Amino acid sequence: MKTVLIVDDNIKNLDLFKDFVESWGYETVTAQQGKDAISLAERYLPDIILLDVMLPGMSGYEVCRELKENTKTQHIPVVMITVLNDIADRIHGYKIGADQFLVKPVDYNELHAILDSLFGKKSMFDEMESRGTVIESLNVLLKQCLPSEAVVVADRKFHYCRKLCDYLNLSKNETEQGLLLVRIQDTIATLCKQKGTVPEDEMTFLEPLKMDKWVKPLLLYIRGYLNGVDETLQRKINEYHLEKLAGISFVLDRYGSILVSENGDDNKALLKLRQECSQYAYPDDVVRLLEQIVNDELFMKSLKDK
Repeated sequence: MKTVLIVDDNIKNLDLFKDFVESWGYETVTAQQGKDAISLAERYLPDIILLDVMLPGMSGYEVCRELKENTKTQHIPVVMITVLNDIADRIHGYKIGADQFLVKPVDYNELHAILDSLFGKKSMFDEMESRGTVIESLNVLLKQCLPSEAVVVADRKFHYCRKLCDYLNLSKNETEQGLLLVRIQDTIATLCKQKGTVPEDEMTFLEPLKMDKWVKPLLLYIRGYLNGVDETLQRKINEYHLEKLAGISFVLDRYGSILVSENGDDNKALLKLRQECSQYAYPDDVVRLLEQIVNDELFMKSLKDK
């Protein structure tokens, strides 16, 4: 049976959450302090954690950060419960890894819907290999197969992906997905170049991986970004909320290709990317943000070179 860890220092709230969650057919584990919550999360590995922001000692934000930095618990979805309805507080929560927010007084129908949705997503991700392990394996493969200048471009795309995800306030989970996708795209491009094949042929190396369930649809979505995608593929992308990652990955893929053709000249690559953006349906917000990030780094580099 699926288990929910409920963390709230108010015993009345704790009992109320417990009664509702158990009435929906889930088991519960409870804690009233942050340190206890971390200990119980490591011990029971619950499927979802309901975490009150205002806790004695460690705040809910501190607890969430520790859970998401712990390899044993980082995969567990965290729903933060708060009386605060401030955007800045939510952004802070999302940046440290929170998956959802609920504002008190809690609508229990909304909570039920959120739990059902997160249980579905967690079931998919539970079957997947560690993204970090796969990324490291692909890093080694690319450095063995690519010439040094191509490795530099691939590493820059990886770096810009992390920056874009951070600026767009994507969660840690989404950022890891984006970084993995960038590495997979470069791996597929390398295989195609070496073997004279097309990307669809080389996607077969993903099939033994359980994360193929979301990676392959996303790659196909990006491939058809400008020409349109079929409704089934669009629904799958929407189901897993991957639209923003698709836009980031598409823009970085184009930027990397242009950068290679322009012999690593960022200014020329940005100009050409901007021209393409005005001509085609590129995600303009991602292009503008990438332009800002690259220009800021070029400016800082020029200051250091003086």
